[in-house]
Amino acid sequence: MDRVETRSPMVDRLLILNRLPWYARLPIKWVLWGLVILVVCYPYPNRLVRHLRHWTDPNQLVEPDAPALKPMIQELRAELPDDLAPQVALQHIERFVYRKIPYAWDWETWGVVDYLPTVAEVIEQGREDCDGRAVVAASLLRNFGFEAYLVNDLAHMWVRTDAGDTMSPGKQAIAVATEDGFEIHIPGFVDSLQALAFGVAVFPVGREFIILLALWMLLLRGNTGVGRNLIALALLAAGLMLTRHASSNLQNPQVGLQLVGAGALVTATLIQLLGARHGALVSTDQAAGDSSRRRQPG
Repeated sequence: MDRVETRSPMVDRLLILNRLPWYARLPIKWVLWGLVILVVCYPYPNRLVRHLRHWTDPNQLVEPDAPALKPMIQELRAELPDDLAPQVALQHIERFVYRKIPYAWDWETWGVVDYLPTVAEVIEQGREDCDGRAVVAASLLRNFGFEAYLVNDLAHMWVRTDAGDTMSPGKQAIAVATEDGFEIHIPGFVDSLQALAFGVAVFPVGREFIILLALWMLLLRGNTGVGRNLIALALLAAGLMLTRHASSNLQNPQVGLQLVGAGALVTATLIQLLGARHGALVSTDQAAGDSSRRRQPG
């Protein structure tokens, strides 16, 4: 006897979208998955709005005369001799900002995947990641007479000055926020992928499992089979964990392990997509057989 996948009509009842034709069903499911990603990454919509507004002109965030910055300016001015060489001053200001603003991921401070804060917000929170520290450092540097601009690649933000870069410069600047606007340099494909993979590695794993679980549920079909769906779920989880482990070091990622993780994620998706198609063909064959038997004389 031919093996028939176990059908789960409950899935079809729960996921009413499966009753729609594929050309209507797939776009709706992708939009729903996108909304899940958006909510997981930005559970506070007002932060997303402010983040996007700040990115329209990051240069406006560099505030050398911000009232919240005055205590730091006074403390730093007492530490810096007037005849200090510019490069030495850069190093001193960098260490000062690192000491005053402990590092914390944006989801720990703001509850969202990424947020570009103002000087006042950084000082109020008392901690920030690279972009908040860079905003404070650039503001201090301008107050001390440097030309200072925010520089960003896809994974890090630092400060560019007329005396050199500071705040742990990255390898390649993608965007430089000057007074004349953005200077954009198109990143390489591999650099873009590695920056994305590093983001996956450091983002809270619980939130990432929510995104993967949503994808798995949206790909569920009643005719795919329980076993096939569970295998796909296990591969999704394994692919995520492999990718996180292999990408945790931005400067030295484990590319081979990254490819294995990506392969597991793709395989899991194909299992559900192709399994649904196979299940549909089996159901069609069964229906045709039943119809043929009914036409035979008793």
